[in-house]
Amino acid sequence: MSEERPDANPLEDAAADLSADLEGERVDVTESNIGSVRGGRVSMENSATRSVHAQALNMTDSAAGFVRTKSLEMREAGIGCAASQEATIHSGGIGMLAAGQIKAEEIKTGLLFAGQVEGNVKTVLSPLTALALGAGFGAALLLLRKLFRRNRTGHS
Repeated sequence: MSEERPDANPLEDAAADLSADLEGERVDVTESNIGSVRGGRVSMENSATRSVHAQALNMTDSAAGFVRTKSLEMREAGIGCAASQEATIHSGGIGMLAAGQIKAEEIKTGLLFAGQVEGNVKTVLSPLTALALGAGFGAALLLLRKLFRRNRTGHS
């Protein structure tokens, strides 16, 4: 019989086992259209998916809606929203990208949050311009609200 520690949490052991399984599992997706992919090392070629959760993701001529990974590498691919510790983008587009480190040959993104960026990155909105745009939108709503309130009280 094994000796059990009184302060041990059985969920920690289960989580560690699941984590070890995820890191080692390799998933190859070729010329497919699937709902979601989950694995340790995921490779996508000529495919599309709604979401990917992986330790490492390599995408070629593929598309994904949402990606969460530690390491992302993509060529001629598109992603709606991605979160990654490291991203190497040879060419492609990402709507919103949050990454610790980005190396890019050519990337087009709508909104970018990054710690370190190397390479050719074209963004539509930086965090500062997004903040300014949001502030402007908020001010316009307040102004419209004030105008409509004034019209209601004037015609009553």
